[in-house]
Amino acid sequence: MGISFALGRLFGILLFGRLWPRIYDFWFWHTARYQQAFAYALASGADAIHANDWHALPIAIEVARRTGARVVFHAHEFAPLEREDSIVWRLLVAPAIRSILRKYTAPTAVPIDASITVCAPIAERYHREYGLDPIVIYNAPKRPPEHSQALTVQAKGSATEAKLHLIHHGYAQRNRGLDKLIEALALADARFVLHFMLVPADKGFIDDLKALGDRIAPGRVMFHDPVAPDAIVDFVAQFDIGFCVIQPTNYNNLMMLPNKFFEYIMAGLAVCIGPSPAMVDIVQTYGVGCIAPTFDPPAVAVTLNALTAEQLFTMRQSAQQAREVLNADVEMGKLVTLYQRLLNSPDTIRNAAV
Repeated sequence: MGISFALGRLFGILLFGRLWPRIYDFWFWHTARYQQAFAYALASGADAIHANDWHALPIAIEVARRTGARVVFHAHEFAPLEREDSIVWRLLVAPAIRSILRKYTAPTAVPIDASITVCAPIAERYHREYGLDPIVIYNAPKRPPEHSQALTVQAKGSATEAKLHLIHHGYAQRNRGLDKLIEALALADARFVLHFMLVPADKGFIDDLKALGDRIAPGRVMFHDPVAPDAIVDFVAQFDIGFCVIQPTNYNNLMMLPNKFFEYIMAGLAVCIGPSPAMVDIVQTYGVGCIAPTFDPPAVAVTLNALTAEQLFTMRQSAQQAREVLNADVEMGKLVTLYQRLLNSPDTIRNAAV
């Protein structure tokens, strides 16, 4: 009864907010978890507040209004389009996020001092729609220890061997097109074997993938139990190609630069991707993989089949060079520099609004 009432109330707020946007702000500041977060942030006395995603931004702005703290907005992906493949999201949730972002990114007495996002196309969209100038910080992993499998394995032109092993890891989410990876594999040469390491967000989906693999690519689709996050790079180093074709079911899926993409490069693998703009830019810049012309399984299969031993060897060598740049030390250095600039400036703490 209580849950049903709460959901009905939220639905009503999101629905009527389309007519009266002030309702969104009323809902936000009367939500218990946001009230609690505001109280904690205000009591912290922090010199700077790192607002982690859109729902933290109003809290950071309102605390800064009272204390003069600096505000850094960590936007991650493009929030209004996070689940645009859902009609409920498009009609009810996205308008609320857009309204809140418009209010708290508008020129006010407490401007956002800096913003961060994951790739250049999303940074450009935040600039175009909200006037922000985010710096791009990649979700790149730390370099593993020097004795690790990832750093000691040597690039090899294994396309001449009987089998070429592709790996895809991540959450078992239906909107990522994991079934399309299996369809592409089934159309590709028999030398290719696909390995999945999936976190069971939807166990039924994993069962569906296993059944699909058995039906259209028998003996060529393998499943592995997940490993701890800090063991991923070493685990994937045993394979040849990181299979990172993400279906563009929504804007963020099209523009994403996922952790797995950088983990494959850190492990010294070649990558196979679709025409995802941010990934394409890195693959072309560093020469670390092959790019299918479309996301359709036949096009992906043709791209895989065209790989030669020499190309694969060169891509894997390039990945070993690229990981010297595409790593957490470099990316976190950007964040450290940002905060040094903000907190070491003469006007470190603004005068709080009266």
